[in-house]
Amino acid sequence: MLHVERQGGVIIWTVDRPEAKNALDRATLGALLDAVRDAATDREVRAAVLSGAGHVFGSGGDLRELRDRHSPQDAEGLSDAGYALTSAIVEVPFPVIAALPGPAIGGGAELALACDMRIADVRARIGFKQVRMGVTTAWGTVPRLVALVGAGTAARLLYSAQEMTAAECKLVGLVDEVTENGLARATALAWASDIALGSPKAVAEMKRLLRETTATARDVRSLERQVFVDTWSGPDHRDAIEAYFERRPPKWEPR
Repeated sequence: MLHVERQGGVIIWTVDRPEAKNALDRATLGALLDAVRDAATDREVRAAVLSGAGHVFGSGGDLRELRDRHSPQDAEGLSDAGYALTSAIVEVPFPVIAALPGPAIGGGAELALACDMRIADVRARIGFKQVRMGVTTAWGTVPRLVALVGAGTAARLLYSAQEMTAAECKLVGLVDEVTENGLARATALAWASDIALGSPKAVAEMKRLLRETTATARDVRSLERQVFVDTWSGPDHRDAIEAYFERRPPKWEPR
């Protein structure tokens, strides 16, 4: 489910659920949150790398787990769990680099966006597929996306659910580096090792400055949570999940 490794001052978190394309079920979200919080209290950690095993970073929520969870309480629990994790990544006192060996879709894209930097294999893609599932983003993502790529590109990605190739992501600033296949993790580790050479206090304060410079996620959290709960518990999301399993297009309700 989650592997935690250590190379000197660098900690490595790897989601490993090959049977589910590294989908983020509640257990994985909880394990990641515990790992991030543990690392935050470890004074020897200088940087972290977050990746997915195999050729996928993260394929979003685990629809097999979520298929029968349509209540507002279910939506609140998922939104709060993911937001707690992404906020913990943002707030740890060291940089976190996402290494994308392949696609980061839906919740996987939201998770990658919470990291300080993203390095992608050339075969990787990023897609915010939420509207195709009848829901909104839920984990503090919209302000982070706008800060990275601007309002226009963010709107295109969120409204259309378009998947961007690694090269396209680099062009708009969604990823920081594109590598040959299989090298994203090694490159992320090299970057993390370089970071580990700096003053831990200075790096932590630099991260705090960068965080505060773009800190708008907290301002819209209440609205984000509300619209996610509303869409999650609505008919469009329920039909979208069934459509996925029945291999058919969803039947959307009028607005």
